[in-house]
Amino acid sequence: MQPESTSMRYRLAAILGALIFYSAFLLPERSFAYASASSSVTWDNQTDAILREDAQPFPYALGSYTGVEIRDVVDENGKARGLDLVRRVPSGVPSLGNNQYKTSDIKLGEIQWWYFPEESVNGKKANSTTGLPERITEGQTSDEAVDSDELRKRDGGLAKRAATVYLSLTMCSKPDVNKTSSKALDSIPPLPELNLYVSTFESLQKPGPGQDILKQKVYTAEEGYVATTVEASGDVFVGVAVQNSTAYSGFYTYEIAASIDDYFHSVANEPFLYFVDSDVHAALLTTDNLTFSSAGSENYQQWMNLTPPFTMFAHNVNDTAISGLQRSYCALDQWAQIGKGDHEVEAGMINRGLGNKPKEQFYITSLNQSSHYQGILAMDGNSTNSGNGIVGGGGKVWKPMSFATKKDDNCAVLFNLSFCSEVAYAVPSNPQLGVDALRSTYDNYAASLYKNFSYSLDQIQCNTSNETSFSLAVGCNDCADAYKQWLCAVTIPRCADFSSTEGFLRVRNAAQPFINGSSLDPDDSRRGDPAQNASRNPMIDSDVRPGPYKEILPCRDICYNLVKRCPSALGFSCPQNGWLDSAYGQRISNSDITCSYPGAAYDLNAGWTLHEPLGVALLALGSFWVSFWFST
Repeated sequence: MQPESTSMRYRLAAILGALIFYSAFLLPERSFAYASASSSVTWDNQTDAILREDAQPFPYALGSYTGVEIRDVVDENGKARGLDLVRRVPSGVPSLGNNQYKTSDIKLGEIQWWYFPEESVNGKKANSTTGLPERITEGQTSDEAVDSDELRKRDGGLAKRAATVYLSLTMCSKPDVNKTSSKALDSIPPLPELNLYVSTFESLQKPGPGQDILKQKVYTAEEGYVATTVEASGDVFVGVAVQNSTAYSGFYTYEIAASIDDYFHSVANEPFLYFVDSDVHAALLTTDNLTFSSAGSENYQQWMNLTPPFTMFAHNVNDTAISGLQRSYCALDQWAQIGKGDHEVEAGMINRGLGNKPKEQFYITSLNQSSHYQGILAMDGNSTNSGNGIVGGGGKVWKPMSFATKKDDNCAVLFNLSFCSEVAYAVPSNPQLGVDALRSTYDNYAASLYKNFSYSLDQIQCNTSNETSFSLAVGCNDCADAYKQWLCAVTIPRCADFSSTEGFLRVRNAAQPFINGSSLDPDDSRRGDPAQNASRNPMIDSDVRPGPYKEILPCRDICYNLVKRCPSALGFSCPQNGWLDSAYGQRISNSDITCSYPGAAYDLNAGWTLHEPLGVALLALGSFWVSFWFST
C-alpha cells in the first residue's frame, strides 16, 4: 500500500535507509547474510521486535517504528521487486481470522474495533467439509464452478483483485430493561440499536459514529443479526457501536466473524418450517421438502438416511427472553425455552405428506395448554460440523413461525402408525389412554377392516391383458392405495377443540359427557341430531370415549380419487347433494386447512406446491360398516 502524502514517503525512505545501515554495518555477518536471504520480515507487537518468517528475532528493537511492516515483494514469476513498507492497523485492535469467530461484551454507548487482515483477504479459501446432500429442486440447472482463488491472483505482484469478504455478527445476549413495574409486552422499549461500521480505507482504520460517511458503510442489526459483504484487496476495518439508552442497563454479548468463503453466521428469510397439529401439551411440525429427486434415486436415499440435520427452537410468545434476538443462533441456543439437545424435541426423517419427498419432522412436548409459541428452524453449523475453522460454523436460522396448543384435552397427536402411515394429526382421545395404547387401538382397527376390502379386490382381474383390464390408466395397486388412504381418514378422524367456532368443523359425540364429567344441556339440539351425537367411527365412542369434540372433515376429493382409481365392479360412489357436504369438506384455494388430507399442514401456501391430487376417498360400499360412515 502506498503512503498518503509526500512527507510520509520521505519518512518511510528514511526508515528504510536506517534499516539498511543497521544491516550493513552493525549486525554480525552471519545475521546480515541470513536476513538478506529471508523472503520477508514483519513487526511483532508482542515482543517489540522485527521477526522473520522463521520467527527468529531481529536483534535490535525498533520501538519508534511501531506499525511498520517491511515486505520483500515478488511478482507472480517469483522475481524480487524490492522492499515495501506497509502501514498496519493501530496497536491494540484485535484481528479476525478466516472463519474464526470472536466473542465480546459491549456496553451501551461503547464502540469496539476489529480488522480482517490483508493476508486473510487474499489468502487461500478453506477446505470444504462434508455438509448436506444436494437439494434437487424443480427445473434445477447446474452452474459451472469458478475457481475463486484464480480470480484473486496477484497482478504483477502488487495489485490484487478484490475478494469478497463476508462479515457477520450475532447478538448472544442483550442488556436488561430498567422498567420492571409492568410485564406487558407493549410496555417494553425497543432494544438499543447495534450498528456495524465497515471501512476499507487505510485512512479510516477505526470506523464508527461521526466518521467520514464516504469512507465507511453502516449496517443495523435486526432481531440479533447483521451481515454484509465487502469487496476488498487489503485490510478490512470494522467498528461495532451500541447506542446509549436510559431504558436499559448492562451490555450485549456478540459473536463476530469474517470469511472469504461464505457467511460464518447466516439467516434465511423464507419459511421452511410448518405446523401440522397439536394437542394440549405437544405439537407436530415438519420442514418443507428437502429435495424433489425421485424415490429410489441416490440423492433421495442420501436425504432419507441422514441423521436429522436440522434442529428447532420453541418459545412461548409471552416470555421475552428471546425478543429482539430471534435471528441469532447463539441467543436461541442459550435462551429459548426448548431447543437443541432437549429431550422435549424428537426429530426424524420422513417422506410422508405432499409429494412423498424427504422432510424432517419435529415432535415437541412439554408445552403449555392453550398457549401460543414461536417455532424457529435452525441448523447447528453446516449440519455436520460447527465452530471455528468451519465454513458456516456459526449456524443458520430460518424465519420464525407461529403455532398454538389446544384448549381441550380430548385430542391427541398421533403419527408413525404401522398401517395408517399417512396419519399425522390430532385424533379423538381420552387422557386415561396412553399414546401407545391409542395408536394401536386406531391402527389395528383400520388394519382389520382393510381385510374385507382386500378379499373383494382379489376378485378383480388385475394381472391381465389390456383388452380385459378394468383400466389402462390405473391398476389394482392404485385402487388399493386409494382405499387404504380413505379407510385411515374415516376411521381416524382429525380432531379439533369443541370450543372452536370455525364454520367448517362438525360436532361429534355431543351426547356423551365431557372428560371432566359435565355434559351439554339436555335441551341442546345437537344431542338429538344423529350426525352430531355420535362419532363417524362407532369404535371411537365405545373404546376411546373422548366426549364431545369437533371434526375436520376429510376432503371431498378423497371421494373422487377413490372412484377414479378403482374398478366400477366394487360399487364405489360418492354421496350426492347435501350428504356430500355433511360428510366431507372442501379445500379452499389460498386458505389454510378447511378439510383433512394426508400431509396437511398450516401455511403450506407459502411453501409446498401440490402437484397432483393426494389423499383418500369416500367409499360408498354396501357393507354394514360403510353405510354408517356414509350417513354421518
